[in-house]
Formats: sequence, C-alpha cells, structure tokens
Amino acid sequence: MSSRMFINGLVEVSVVANADITANATYGPFIEPEPIESAVVAISVGGVSGTSPSLTVTFNAIDPYAYNYYLANGLSSPPNPYYTVSSSSITAAGGYYVSIGVVFTMWSLSVTVSGTSPSFTNTFISLIGRVSR
Repeated sequence: MSSRMFINGLVEVSVVANADITANATYGPFIEPEPIESAVVAISVGGVSGTSPSLTVTFNAIDPYAYNYYLANGLSSPPNPYYTVSSSSITAAGGYYVSIGVVFTMWSLSVTVSGTSPSFTNTFISLIGRVSR
C-alpha cells in the first residue's frame, strides 16, 4: 500500500515501507495529478541475507494514453514504458538512489531479486520529485 505526501511543491510516494523483499514484484501503476520532474527513487535496505543476494529496483515511466487504450480495448499486455532506469545491483544494507531524467505523470516500480534464499529486510522505497509547474 502506497502513501503520498505533498510539501512545498515536492511529492513523496512511499511505495514500500519497512518490508522484507524476498521475491520479484511490481508496484503501480501510479498516476500523479500533476507532472513530476527532477525525481529520484530512494531505497533504504536494513539488512541482506542469503547466498549471493541481489536486488535491482527499476523505475518505469508509462504513457497514460497508451495505458488507457490498453484498458479500454482489453489488450493482452500493457504498453511498454517510454522511459526505464534501474538501480545498480544492491547486495548490501545501505542507502541507494536512482535519478529519473524525464517528466512523467504515470509510473510504476519493479523489483527484481536473485540469489539463493535472498532477503532484503527493513526495506523502504520511495519516489521523491518536484511538481512541474
């Protein structure tokens, strides 16, 4: 469950809050009421366990018109994102971020986990950006 907060022209969307990540997942799509620019995905991992664990977080900017067409016409798969950027492989506890280089209104995040019995504990993932005016 995500939460959204607006402060002085900034938006923060908390996507993962104090969760253990052990498998691949997709969050979203999220639709912003106004375009977002100068954004980052902030990632905080409290602990890592398993054999050769790796976590990659990917931001996807989605064309809302193409997505609405997909929904309205019952197409078999959603449209490809028009912009994608991923974190480097996260293998240790710590703070990480991914810079987003486009203005967007619709987006999703995906996490990819690999290794044997990987676990990324006490994990927080948020999008923080400036509302474009």
